Order: sequence, then structure tokens, then C-alpha cells
Amino acid sequence: MPQIEVMGETELERVAVTPFVHQVGGHTCVLQVTPNVVCKPYQENEVLFYTKLPEGLEDFVPFYRGVINIKCDTSNGCIKFHGEVPKGIMEVIQNSYGGITNGISLIENNMPGSETKEGLRTWSDQCVRRQIDRYGYWSEGRSQKFIMLENLVAPYRFPCVMDLKMGTSHRSPDASEAKKRLLEERWLASTSASLGFRMCGIQVYKNDSKSYVSHDKYFGRGLDQNGVKDEMLNFFHDGLSLRKDVIASIVTKLRQMLTALDKQSTFKLFSCSLLILYEGDANFAITSREVPSVSSLDLSSSTTDVRLIDFANAIETSSCSKEDLTSKAGIRFGIKSLVELLEDVLKTSP
Repeated sequence: MPQIEVMGETELERVAVTPFVHQVGGHTCVLQVTPNVVCKPYQENEVLFYTKLPEGLEDFVPFYRGVINIKCDTSNGCIKFHGEVPKGIMEVIQNSYGGITNGISLIENNMPGSETKEGLRTWSDQCVRRQIDRYGYWSEGRSQKFIMLENLVAPYRFPCVMDLKMGTSHRSPDASEAKKRLLEERWLASTSASLGFRMCGIQVYKNDSKSYVSHDKYFGRGLDQNGVKDEMLNFFHDGLSLRKDVIASIVTKLRQMLTALDKQSTFKLFSCSLLILYEGDANFAITSREVPSVSSLDLSSSTTDVRLIDFANAIETSSCSKEDLTSKAGIRFGIKSLVELLEDVLKTSP
């Protein structure tokens, strides 16, 4: 998959950019550039990870699209964003990823109404406001560098999304000692220590009420192991039934992810995030089941996904200390715990 760098001395064009309504976790804002592309604040370590992506992990991370400058106008009490990219680059992006574009075209006439979308904006709006007020982004009219990534919810009509913070400990080389202590305390006080992950955000579409239910990271921090299992049940229940087919598909993909991680030795991943996605619209899912699949995948496989994101703390093994290289800290324990928990849900739920 080609990477598209959009910085440089060329003629620029403006691109409309909006808050990404399906952001369920994180503390920095995610913006939407096109139906297929989102962007997030630039971090050098993260770009390094994507540009040196280990072979075998391609199916388990978003496609990296390059870099974009984002400007923000807060005049007249409104917040408006636009991106600046080399002239014609957006057409290149749209034409370069036909598979995703085709996925969009299948459902573009069946998108949720504006009323349902508005119910999703709470966390996204909070992150935008925090980026401006607390972090001083776009002060004095300055543009900010963002990275463009694949929009993982693009193929879904009513995407159900769970954001999990993975890792048994936190490594942040640029953080102050006080910040490191705070992060470690947060790890120890949550299920990050016992399960290797904690919930940082959830949105699930309920077919009975035709609406979304959402929880943010503060809700997730307060959950113990039993609470996490209960929320897993809630997340995979679409309001009509427990989606055991979806759970089974997710377990299979998590096992495949573990295999891919075991084969790579380029990076040490002490912490990152994991997204679980599935199609929440039961009727749309049934219709999709009737469409023959080129790869002969069943419905649950083609309407579910698991991806790792947020690699600011990924460390190249060539730069790791001997202690870091031999440390068992990382994301594998959390993924294995998640697999065990989901398998238990499958066995014990009617």
C-alpha cells in the first residue's frame, strides 16, 4: 500500500475537515478528511512505526496515508477546520484505495440519519475542545501537522466500536517523572494490571431502540474484572440478541494478531490501543450475508475487525535497553486475556 506524503513546496488546495463522530477513546482529537480517511496529531514515533511497519502486521493496523497540515478557525464562536494538501492529492488518495471506496459505495445510500449521528458527538467534541483550550493547538492561527490514516469504520453502516488500552505497564520516554508516576498509578488502579487492558471507550448500536449507547474512558477506569466481563456482554448484545457469531470471529482474528506479533522483532510495544469493530445493524448484516464474497468469508468475518492503533510509545528494538528487550511487559498478555475472557463469554452465555 503506497504512502502519500503531502508536505512540500507545491501548490496547495484546501480540504474540508470535520470532527470524527465515531471517536470513542483517546485524549487528542481525531478529524475526518474524507469518508475513507481520518487524521490525528502528528507524533514522530508513530510515523516511524508506520513507515517501518513490520511485515505481517499490515492487516492489523490502519493504512498510513501520509501527513497533512490542519488549520482551525474559531472566529464567530464556531470551530471550523480545513486541511492543506498539494493540489490534486485528494483525488490520488480516493483513487488509490479502491477496495475501501467500493465498500463505501455499497452503503452510502443507507447511512444513519443526522439524529443518530448527533448522539455520537459527545466525546469527539470534548477532544476537539481539549485540543484547543488545554493543549493550545492552533493558537495564533498556526497550522498543525497531522497524520492521515484509514478510516476503519468506513465499511460499516452502524459501527460498534470498543477502544481498549493495551499493556501491563506504560513507557513514555518524553513524559515528565510526574506524568510517568500518574500513568503508572492509573495502570495499577485499573484492570490494566490484572488483565493487561482496560476499556477506554465504547459505542454500540441497539437494534431495539435504534440508537447508540456510549461510555467514555472514565467509565472504563472504574471497572473491575467482573465489570469488564459485563460490559463485554453489553457491547456484543445488539439489543435483540448476543452476537456470538461476532465474538467467535473476533477471537479468531485476535489469535491471528498474536501470531503476527510473535513473528515481528522490529518494535517493542509496551502499550498501544486495540479497536474492536462490528456491524451493528442486524438488517444490514443479513443483507450482506446474501452477497457472495470473493474470499468466501462468512458474515461474521467480513463485518468484524480488530486493529492496533496509537503507536507513540512503540520503541525500535535496536534502541531498547537490555532490560526492555527481556521485559515481559507489553501488549501480548492483554490480548491473551481478552481472548480468554471472550471464550468464557461464549461458553457461559445462553
